[in-house]
Amino acid sequence: MQKPKIILSEQDLNRLETMLEHQSKLTTTMLQLEDELARAEVVKPQEVPSNVVTMHARVLVTIAPSEQATEITLVYPHEFKGEAGQLNIIAPVGAAILGLEEGQTIEWPQPDGQLMKVHIEKVLYQPERDGDYL
Repeated sequence: MQKPKIILSEQDLNRLETMLEHQSKLTTTMLQLEDELARAEVVKPQEVPSNVVTMHARVLVTIAPSEQATEITLVYPHEFKGEAGQLNIIAPVGAAILGLEEGQTIEWPQPDGQLMKVHIEKVLYQPERDGDYL
């Protein structure tokens, strides 16, 4: 299955590349994230479409076989506190959804080798959309 196109802000790309460079060991998901960063269309933060999943975005996703949408916020590893709704970018679902638009679905390998299907229902909050470029 061909992967859907993804869009990243220059800022997210730079921060994620730096984060990956500082890992002592790259997990399978981190390597897949590197591949995603390499194939992404990169734009200035102000040019990110408002319906795209960026870092710190709050998103409604459905992960098959569940039909129940879950609200998650995408965070960096150093921000991950295990709070309800937080999703680490280096978790399989986190790496899978970065850069996707509302309505897109991606098939992503899980650590056990099975494919999971993740669908973006809605981007509830996106920092770039609100002019927050921190």
